[in-house]
Amino acid sequence: MDPVSPCWVGSVFLFIRSDKVDLSDLYRDPQMQLKIYKALKLSLADATGSGGGYEILKVYGSVFGLQLKFTEEVKCRKFLHSYERGSLQEALVYHFQTQSIPSTAFTMELKAGPVTLDDILNKPDSCIKHIKANEPNHLRDDDVTRLEEDIRQLVLEYSSICQGSSIQCDTASEVHSVPESLSPSSPPSIASLTSTQTNGSPLPSTDTFEFQGVFFGDRVLSGQDHDNFAKSVGRNWKQVGRVLQKNCRGLRDPAIDNIAFEYEREGLYEQAYQMLLKFIQCEGKKATMSRLIRALEKSELIGVADQLLNNT
Repeated sequence: MDPVSPCWVGSVFLFIRSDKVDLSDLYRDPQMQLKIYKALKLSLADATGSGGGYEILKVYGSVFGLQLKFTEEVKCRKFLHSYERGSLQEALVYHFQTQSIPSTAFTMELKAGPVTLDDILNKPDSCIKHIKANEPNHLRDDDVTRLEEDIRQLVLEYSSICQGSSIQCDTASEVHSVPESLSPSSPPSIASLTSTQTNGSPLPSTDTFEFQGVFFGDRVLSGQDHDNFAKSVGRNWKQVGRVLQKNCRGLRDPAIDNIAFEYEREGLYEQAYQMLLKFIQCEGKKATMSRLIRALEKSELIGVADQLLNNT
């Protein structure tokens, strides 16, 4: 039997600066720390696509930045490509705004050990070589582990409360708004919850779905969801439609091309609106938020998915 080849591992240091905001001071504020961390995670998801392949090992507060560990070369290359063309910077600006963090423009520096990768971004193979040589020698920092757990605990507690009451709760809104009563400085009262409920049964069920490591209550798409999707997906609506069509006969060829042709004069909003309308009409109660979010993830539109959940 052939020996199992070791997985691909490397790491980079990403330093982030702003002329308008002292990010180090902002990150030290307990009320802002979790929001900043979430903005970083969502921006990285936009840059690398869904499905893992990387993790944040440490966030540095003195000279603000973070250390990233990559376990998939393809994700590392996607990150470098997004960084080089400015997509990562754009994602940071966007997600800082959605988390109600003072908006700003960012300048960045990328290093692998002593090597400044900004100087050789036009040589991606050399960048990859240096990143792989900079294999991390430590596990995830305790503060990062705590922040990851804070995000999970907020959703777990809120989901537990919802399941034990007759009130219909909006988990998506709760996790993104991070209410003061459940802020990181005031840990959730159900501190023992992890991936299971207090009765020992798994929390995820047919009524929940996972997005970026947290669970949301599933439901049929609403009119507001429909409008928000059409406003935010832009020219990528066809891509999402082709993912949805795999499990929706109403969207199979030539339906999507017909929508594009018929509503070309009305513009992208109307085309996206009509595509999702077709999905909702054909699928009825099966036209759920989880299916749309999965389609956005597969289309690598993490920012659109986050905006959809944030605006519900």
